[in-house]
Amino acid sequence: YSKFRPSSGISTRTGMVILYAAPLVALVTSALPYLSNPTTIQLIVFASVFIHFAKRVLESLFLHKYSGPISVFTTFMIASFYSLAAFLVGYLNREPFQSMDAWFYIGIVLFVIGIIGNFNQHKALANLRKDSLEYKIPRGGLFEYVVCPHYLFEIITWLGIFLLSRHLGALLVLAFIIAYLSARSIRTLAWYREKFKDFPTGRKGIFPFV
Repeated sequence: YSKFRPSSGISTRTGMVILYAAPLVALVTSALPYLSNPTTIQLIVFASVFIHFAKRVLESLFLHKYSGPISVFTTFMIASFYSLAAFLVGYLNREPFQSMDAWFYIGIVLFVIGIIGNFNQHKALANLRKDSLEYKIPRGGLFEYVVCPHYLFEIITWLGIFLLSRHLGALLVLAFIIAYLSARSIRTLAWYREKFKDFPTGRKGIFPFV
């Protein structure tokens, strides 16, 4: 977010913590009716969303490196969407999918892959700037194919959550996140190409080879 820093705003670290902590509050609020005695499926769906946003809060506090402010409007806009998404999945979880079928277990696997992959890519980006806040061209792993592999793993995370939830609302959340992160990756790719004249020409935004 600090790549596209505005002329004024709040600390990016503060803004990021707010926009990821707000969904945790929304999620818990929506899940209060069943949190005292959840079914196994309810517990897994709730835990998946909670873990995702709690991880993002911790990364914002202790991992990411920021070089500029974030606008209050951007913070409010993204916090509102993620809060709505978390509330919706938590609310629909009051009537959970009734069978832990093969797709449910695939959802668990995809969620774990998404969470671990997303963290690893965030750590790689943070390590790139551990000695200087100046931006550099990311190298190695999926960065050789896409400029935003962390977005790709976040999509995988939400695909896993959808397969766990199996509600239309969760599918709509997934669709919006794919559209939103794809648009951000295109903007990020354009930024890198403008800033670095030697940026690899074959690298894509978020999906390898696409």
